[in-house]
Amino acid sequence: MLFLVPRVVTYAFVLFFISIVPFSALATVEIQGVKNSTINENIQAHIGYLDTPTSIYQYSQYKQQLVEKVNIATQVYGYYHVQVQVIAPPQSALKKDWSLKIDLGQVTKLREVAIIIDGEGSQDSEVIQWKTSVKLKQGNPLEHALYDSTKSQLQSLMLSRGYFDSEYKQSYIKVYESLNVADITLHMDTGTRYKFGELQFGQDARAKELVTELLPFKTGDLYVASQLGLLNRRVKQTQYFINAIVRPLLSKAKDFVIPIEVILTHKPRDNFDVGAGVSSDVGPRFTGKWQRPWANSSGHSVGGQVYLSEPEQYISLNYKVPLEDAIQNYLSYQVGYQAEDDNDTDSEKWSISATRHWTVVGSDWQRSAFLKLEQETFTQGLEEEQTTRLLTPGMTISRLRSRGGLDINWGDKQTITAEVASDSVLSDINLVRISAKTKWVRSLGQHRFQWRAEVGGIVTNDFDQVPSSLRYFTGGDQSVRGFDYNTLSPFEVDDDGEEELIGGQFLAVASFEYSYPVSDSWRAAAFIDGGNATDNPIDDYALGVGIGAVWNSPIGPVRFYLAKGKSDFGSTRYFHLSMGPSL
Repeated sequence: MLFLVPRVVTYAFVLFFISIVPFSALATVEIQGVKNSTINENIQAHIGYLDTPTSIYQYSQYKQQLVEKVNIATQVYGYYHVQVQVIAPPQSALKKDWSLKIDLGQVTKLREVAIIIDGEGSQDSEVIQWKTSVKLKQGNPLEHALYDSTKSQLQSLMLSRGYFDSEYKQSYIKVYESLNVADITLHMDTGTRYKFGELQFGQDARAKELVTELLPFKTGDLYVASQLGLLNRRVKQTQYFINAIVRPLLSKAKDFVIPIEVILTHKPRDNFDVGAGVSSDVGPRFTGKWQRPWANSSGHSVGGQVYLSEPEQYISLNYKVPLEDAIQNYLSYQVGYQAEDDNDTDSEKWSISATRHWTVVGSDWQRSAFLKLEQETFTQGLEEEQTTRLLTPGMTISRLRSRGGLDINWGDKQTITAEVASDSVLSDINLVRISAKTKWVRSLGQHRFQWRAEVGGIVTNDFDQVPSSLRYFTGGDQSVRGFDYNTLSPFEVDDDGEEELIGGQFLAVASFEYSYPVSDSWRAAAFIDGGNATDNPIDDYALGVGIGAVWNSPIGPVRFYLAKGKSDFGSTRYFHLSMGPSL
């Protein structure tokens, strides 16, 4: 017997309702003989719609319905010779369980799979690659859901590649029941591929130049939907707009060229952002930001930031000038003031800087070259107050990748900075300073691993004149836990026997943490940290070990750690509290 199955929707329809229909009947029907859990669940889903008989005269109809539902549920997996034996409870016990003894029989397998593509798309490399990955293979069992998904995938691929006139000439399954085989044919004519046309902004002339600089394509290029998605993301990343929509105007296409409409919702003239937080390192803290996205018609922007906590305060103003684009290639100028009074550090610093930011096409790494002029007045430990001026050119490369939203389950972050100063060019000392940080988050099932490392070094002709802000200190919830914030460094002893921190010339810190979920919102953690800020790279290291918990709050992870530390200062115990992203 031969019959056609042009479109199978029952399978998807049933799966959609699995989660919303109460299975009052499921508890009264036992299924025997079906070892495949997927097929078993599909049978249960189908018969779950049936009302269990409440009287004897409904038996016959219910038996027939059970057989029909089983046939429907199994045919989508290629079983067309299913034998069903319905075992009803005694008529005197209507509420007893029913049973189904099912023999699936021989599965129908694919004899021929013909995927035929005509038109320009037949030479498209993406289409050719897709054909090689199709899971409909000769000799495999017939699965109607796989046929439907394959058919939809090809349609979606054609639309994403600009074949807007593509259509199926043939699409069907031929099932030969007596032979237990089936043939599949998908025959599509792609037609002509469309090209990108001009961008249309309506009356928004101010944004035209800015968006044009961000284009990953040009007029006349072959249409690729992902390029529109990339442009949409880039426009949003400029921080000039609240919302951005980039879409093709197919109805206005002419000669296979599609104009692209850009709809932008501008941010207000001035934007303000305030925030507050707390950690065991610095206690309560407050941040405030102001930004004017459009300072002039060329897309320049200006902003400011203020940070306040008990040990540290700073304020800065910045000015941004787009070059090739406003996201990855721009100039920024900054002036700032920073004050710190913590542990044995008392400093005030004024700074002015210019930075060139850029990226390389195809690379995740961001680059910035800077020139800073800083003057810092500081008292460190037992040292006398002094002032140091430095003119430091330098460079930073960095990369940030992450997945998982607020609760990052995969990601890594790296930053490397090198800077130099010379006493022959507006600086009081010669100095070379290199710092590098890396942090990784990886997951294996529900097991999560985090590790990080930080190293740094200073080469100078006069370390006593190196400003406190450039010396190395460590300790705290972001470095070596088990110690208070920035309390690990070389020290001197005063006349009263008190240890006064002086800061280190070298830094080396490493950490490893493991966590596992104990509920939907909590993870238990254990960690080990090690490292120190030292005068020599091979000096003794401090060690911190402990346990903790991470709460995935609605505003991001909140971390609680109980840690024990051991160093030259002795053994310490600290409770650490922090919140914010993992990277």
